Amino acid sequence: MGEIKSTLDLVLEKTKHLTQSSDEMQAQIRKDIEIRIKGMVQKYQDGVSSLEQLQRDYEALKTEYKLTDNTIMAGHVINRLDPGLDNRTLFEALEHCCHLDSGGIADVINEYQAGYHTAAQSRMETLKESLAQKYLISGSAVVPNLESDEKWHLEAQALTAAFEQKLNQEKDRLVGS
Repeated sequence: MGEIKSTLDLVLEKTKHLTQSSDEMQAQIRKDIEIRIKGMVQKYQDGVSSLEQLQRDYEALKTEYKLTDNTIMAGHVINRLDPGLDNRTLFEALEHCCHLDSGGIADVINEYQAGYHTAAQSRMETLKESLAQKYLISGSAVVPNLESDEKWHLEAQALTAAFEQKLNQEKDRLVGS
């Protein structure tokens, strides 16, 4: 009577002659590093681990994989930056783990946030004035809905496009330094 093999046994039997090329191994190692960095940074951002713990974990990872630069960590942290959120933890990670000055990128994000807020307030005032003139609706309870205003969407898109260009330039400068 024949033995019954598990799916895993069958797969292992069929693939036992396969080996990874050095490029495939390097790609797998890089993927493993990126996954671990992503987890470390997420825990830090969520407040589960401290900056000191992030630094220790990252240094251990660098030692384990013999990493000589901070390119992967810096790239990951920079890609997590969101102008709509508080990015202080990410700036701290850039400075303490990657030894990069995040002042320029912080300035770009702060400039965007201030410009966005000013533009939103201006558009709301314009909408309030329009409501007062057209429909005689006014008062402190009137709060225009910017999300339903097509003109605001176009203006916000233009602001975001200009911001993204500046942000990308600053990201390139930061990672290239």
